[in-house]
This record gives sequence, structure tokens and C-alpha cells, in this order.
Amino acid sequence: MSSYELHLATSAPTLTAVVRYLRFAPLAVSSLVLAGVSALPAAPADAATVAPDGVSSTAFLCWGYTGCARAGMGNAGYSAVSGTMYWLMYGGHNCTNYAAYRMVHSGLPNRRPWTGNGNAMYWGTSMSRITDGTPAVGAVAWWRAYKSPAGSAGHVAYVERIVDADTIVVSQDSWGGDFSWKRITRSGGQWPSGFVHFNDLAQRNTAAPTITGTPQVGATLSATPGSWALPGATYRYQWRADGANIAGATGSTLALTQSLVGKAVSVQVTALTTGYPNAPAVSAATAAVRSSTVLNTNPPAISGTAAVGSTLTAVPGTWSPSGSVTTYQWRSGGRALPGQTGRTLAIGPDLAGKRVLVMVTARSAGLDPLALRAPTTDVIAPGTITTSTPPVITGTPRPGQVLTLTQGTTAPADAVTTTQWLRDGVPVAGATAPTYRLGSADLGHRVSAQVSATRPGYEPLQLSTPPTATVRALPTLKVTAVPGHQSLQLTVAVTAPGAGPVDGLVGVRLNGVRLRVLAVHGGTGTVSLTKLPVGTQKFQLHLRRTDTVDLTDVWQTVRIR
Repeated sequence: MSSYELHLATSAPTLTAVVRYLRFAPLAVSSLVLAGVSALPAAPADAATVAPDGVSSTAFLCWGYTGCARAGMGNAGYSAVSGTMYWLMYGGHNCTNYAAYRMVHSGLPNRRPWTGNGNAMYWGTSMSRITDGTPAVGAVAWWRAYKSPAGSAGHVAYVERIVDADTIVVSQDSWGGDFSWKRITRSGGQWPSGFVHFNDLAQRNTAAPTITGTPQVGATLSATPGSWALPGATYRYQWRADGANIAGATGSTLALTQSLVGKAVSVQVTALTTGYPNAPAVSAATAAVRSSTVLNTNPPAISGTAAVGSTLTAVPGTWSPSGSVTTYQWRSGGRALPGQTGRTLAIGPDLAGKRVLVMVTARSAGLDPLALRAPTTDVIAPGTITTSTPPVITGTPRPGQVLTLTQGTTAPADAVTTTQWLRDGVPVAGATAPTYRLGSADLGHRVSAQVSATRPGYEPLQLSTPPTATVRALPTLKVTAVPGHQSLQLTVAVTAPGAGPVDGLVGVRLNGVRLRVLAVHGGTGTVSLTKLPVGTQKFQLHLRRTDTVDLTDVWQTVRIR
């Protein structure tokens, strides 16, 4: 005999007995099918990991767990658990164990759904009630015994894809061979004997279909198919009125006729996905269809800036029949705004922080009027107070002098303005008049002013002037000169209004050359000069600027002996 097949029983003791038997079986036994695994040729040692596509009508797409994974063609985790027996099939490289694993992996229990022999050849006959000739993703492709490429025990594989009615892609494992993916065409001579539909994958609706449009006679409703779990679907529509199919209404839109008045409309969308069962889903029903009215073909809207001081304009939209008369009512906070029935609305301060909408009502002779609401505006923003010119300070920054603030003109004109004077950015208590008299407290500091403008419903406006120069007193120098023999004693008395006793430095120069620096303490200072040239000399005394006293120069003429 050229070959023998031996089907191992599904119990472990029987498997053990068969293995013991095989140790002494004649070498003439050339093929063995364990637990229904058909022997398929292994990939040659030098075969590419991914076989070239398009070589024939029946082509291997990849070989081996690793090679197939690199090609993006997985095994659903079987490689990690292939030693486990599923549906009492023999583990390892085995077509029946792999197909059983995919069924268990899809949610079925690890219990064979039929009794008797588990060889692949019996899968379709034992489960004939769920076996047919229609391929489906997730089904088991089944070959009878000796139906190519199967041997005497048949073959099974998992259907991964349906390319078209005559082309499928399967993943499979094989006794004596390896894991692989394969494309099979009906004309290639290896088309399965049937497909066992244990637990086919199904298309699933994840968001129900929806209907848009106004449910009234003359309007058109549009259906969206909703969302579906699997991509690539096409959709079939069936419109319904009060749950009953509307004859001929199988498009994605439905023109509403008088016969539908008073009925609620829904749509059933069926997703058609190659390789998967058709999946229906039904939308929520509309309100009852209304009788004939004026129709709106372009909804009303509001244009303009939602801010106090701006003007909003109602855009009426487009109505049918043309020439329909439109009227307006502006509303806010759920109430009509008294007297606001024109196409425009001037936004006053009382609407700040609120939202506004307009109801547009269209009327035409012989038809019911139709009122539509334009979308509500954003929250009305406060108005903006503006000024024509920035505030400016005029005056000399010296103690006793008066600074004057020019505020500029604000709009709206009735905005209330206030003034606050600041010393080095800190408000001066009580200094809120348009003028400010500088005092000793301002010495050594810079003065500025802040103008605030307020009005109900408007954002407050706050403007600040640039600060003045540092406030310093203008000093007076009184010089006493006592000449000697080529020498001179100079005494300087410094006073400054409002500055108190002055401390500082006075430089003494003769003919542009600095001779000495005289220190002034408490308002006076003395210095003695020697080795001076004989004759009438003109000395320059320069008081340096301090935080509170400005610089100044005096000239003193002295005759040196």
C-alpha cells in the first residue's frame, strides 16, 4: 500500500496508544493524519517569506508565523498557544487545531460542536445545517477528502477576506507544513467544498442613522448612514412612515408629499459589506409631517458684531414661494424685546452679558406662516470706550510748580472720567483733580497721571501718561572768596526751595581744568586752593545733580596776589 491514514481518537489515552503503535508500524506508512489534520506540502527551505502575488489564480501570500507577521498577516495569537488542543484537535501545525482555535478566539466555547470524528473532511458534513457555498469573513473554509489541495483527511482554513464573489483570502496551518496565508480563486481548481458558518464576523452599527430636514410637505429629508464598525460598506435605504415601508422610497433622500401628513418618518439603512452579513439599523423617527406651509430653503441668520454699541442685522434667508413677506421679533433671555421688530437691532448697554436671537416669520397667501429662529448670537460683549488723544501732562517738575493734565475726548461722550495722580506709580492720596501742585514729598520721584473712563455696559478704559522727569529743586549757590598769596579759600552755601539742607559735590574749575571737588554738607562747604596763578582769575563752580536738587553753575572772579 502506498499510504495509510490513521485518525487518532480525541481522547488522550487513545492518542498515546496510537503513538506507541506507530513506533513499531511498518515504514510503508507514508502519511499520517492526526486529529483530522490534512498533510500539505511544507514551504521549501529556500522559499521567500512572502510568496509573490499574482503568480497564479491560487497563490500563497506568506509563509510562517514570523514571515506572515512581517507582511501584516497575523495568526490571531495562535503561534503562542499552538501547543494547546482546541475542540480536541491535535496541537501544533495542524489545520483543524488552528481553525478550532480561531472559532474559540471568536467567542465560541472550547468544546467541539459535534460528536464523532474530528478530521477536516467531516466538518462540513457534521455541521451541514450551517454549511453552504457562500464565503464570509470569519467562516471556516472546508475541503472534502481529496478535494485539492486536501488529502485523504480533508482540509479547513479560516476566511480572512472576501475580495469578490470568486476570490477569497484564507489563513491556515498544515500538518507537516507551516502556517500561511493564501489567495484562492474559484477558477483556480482549489475552491472550497463549502463554508461552515460557526461564528462569522458581522458588520455592526455604532451610531444610528440620522435624518435631517424639516418634516413638512414640500421639504426633502436626507438620511446619513450613521457609523459602522467595519469600513468599506455601501448602504441601502428604505424610508418608512409610522413604521411601514414607503413604496419606492429607497434613496438617501425623501421628498415629503401630502400623503405623509401626520405620519412620523424614519429610515432603515442596511450596510452591505463584502464578506459580511447585511446589517440593518433604523433611525429615530421625525415629528409628524406637517401640512403645507411656506418653505424655507436657506435659514435665517444674524450678521454683525455681538457687542454693546454695535448693530445686528437679521438676514431673512430664502423662502418659497418667492415674495413671501418676512417679519422680525428680536428676543433675549426667552423674552421678546419690546419694540424691537425691525430688521436691525442697536445693542444697548442693557444687553451686555446676554445672548440675542431673532425670530423670522414668513407669510404667503394661501399657506400656513412659518417662523424660524436664527442662530443665537454669542454673549454680547461690553462696549469699548475710546479716546481721540492720549492724556498729557504739562508743567515743570519742580516743587511749588503746578502740573496740568489734558485728558482728551472720550466716546461715548457720556462716559464718566476720573483722574488719579501717581508718584512713582503709587497713587497719591486725594490727588484726583485735573491739576497737581508739586511739593517736597515729590522730590526725587517721577509723577504721572491715570485717567479712567466708565459707562454701564462698557469695559472700563484706563490710560496712563508717561511719567515726568524726576522732580528736583532748583538750587542757589552763594560763594564767599578769600584770596591769599597764590591761594584762595572758597566757601559755598547751597539752598534749594523745599529741599531742606543740601548735601552734594561742587566741582571747582579754572580755565577748564578741574582743581578740586568741594563737598557740601548741610548746605555749606569750604575748600582751599594753592599754587594759583597771579592775576584776575575766573573760577567755575559746578553743583552736581542729586536725587532732589538739580545741577547748576556759578562763576566767581577773584584777584590772586
